[in-house]
Amino acid sequence: MSDKRRLIENFSALTIMQFLNYLLPFITLPYLARVLTIEGYGVYIFSQSFIQYFIILIDFGFDLSGTREISINRNNSKKLSEIFSSILVIKFILMIISFIFLVILIIFVPGIREYWYVHLLMFLMVIGNLMFSIFVYQGLEKMKIITTLNAGIKIFFTITIFIFIKDQNDLPLVALLNSVGYLIVGVLSLIIITKNTSIKFKIPSRENLINQLKYSSQFFWSRIAVSMYTTSNTFVIGLILGPVAAGFFGTADKLFRGVVSLYQPLNSVLYPYIAHSKNISLYKKLFKISTISNIFIVLLVFLFSDFIINLIFGEGYGESAVLLKMFMFAAIYMMPSILMGYPLLGALGYTKEVNNSVIFASILHVLLLLAFIPILSVKLVACLVIITELIVFIYRFYFVKKYCLLDTNKLLP
Repeated sequence: MSDKRRLIENFSALTIMQFLNYLLPFITLPYLARVLTIEGYGVYIFSQSFIQYFIILIDFGFDLSGTREISINRNNSKKLSEIFSSILVIKFILMIISFIFLVILIIFVPGIREYWYVHLLMFLMVIGNLMFSIFVYQGLEKMKIITTLNAGIKIFFTITIFIFIKDQNDLPLVALLNSVGYLIVGVLSLIIITKNTSIKFKIPSRENLINQLKYSSQFFWSRIAVSMYTTSNTFVIGLILGPVAAGFFGTADKLFRGVVSLYQPLNSVLYPYIAHSKNISLYKKLFKISTISNIFIVLLVFLFSDFIINLIFGEGYGESAVLLKMFMFAAIYMMPSILMGYPLLGALGYTKEVNNSVIFASILHVLLLLAFIPILSVKLVACLVIITELIVFIYRFYFVKKYCLLDTNKLLP
């Protein structure tokens, strides 16, 4: 199979996966919001967000560092097995640490202890995520498998929710069903890797473990930084301005991130492809096409933001429509910023520049957010998001130009 054909197939597979990621939750969430009542639904959403931090910890940036290493060493079976085994062992150790920390929080934090059983059931997601070695499939550019497995999670959860969940007393069952899907897919993922590839698990050396930790740490801090200037906004707004304001902001932010994530499939397939092919000519063509289509999509969302908000969330969310329009200014340059990140700078070895762009912007964002607490408003936070994403874009653009990465005549690293 040619590289371009593989790229198209992988992009198509990830596009389907991204579509399911947004379609199926819009089917289940309105139903859960009604049958679980406001309190039960709030606990479910909080627990999901809470457990997500543990998932970020055990991933430790391996979805990026591991993807690049697997892609580069795809023809070296011994090296692939070393990478896979080292990452799996590290993730297992981090999972044990995460579980201990979760138990400590349950014991000493009343707000978490009240629904301890929900959090423990949701923690099974972490175990499933540990086994779902997505970096292997991305590195080997076998995106069809990822799509199939991911679709399996979403469809399983959607069907079982409508069958088994009837009222607020079923909250623990919601958490369990959510986690069981991840566990099943995680097990299947490991079976497919060991049966259908040359990768085999073997006890890694201490040196390999240390090297993997060191290499991936820069990606991990980047992931933490991104989380700080995305999830921290709704949290601070809810804490200072109350749940209604948080609801307005969170609604607009969710749709904004949804628009930007339309390009995640392209981002995911280009990263390993450029890492091993260095095909800058194709990258430039896709970059131009994506930039033009992005402007068109952003313009549509901006013009029809009121209609979109009313259609999905109902009346009374006028403030969210205003915020969504503001976010569209950031969406214009976020798409090229994303494609200049790991698919270009990161794939060509300039991971430090990519990671530093979000770390620097994150620190600045959090400091400004704290400084403006006395005069905080949802529109002010939206302005901070626009500024933060612009800083990331300028930072990455500077280094792309500095290293002449779009010069097809330049000998790339």
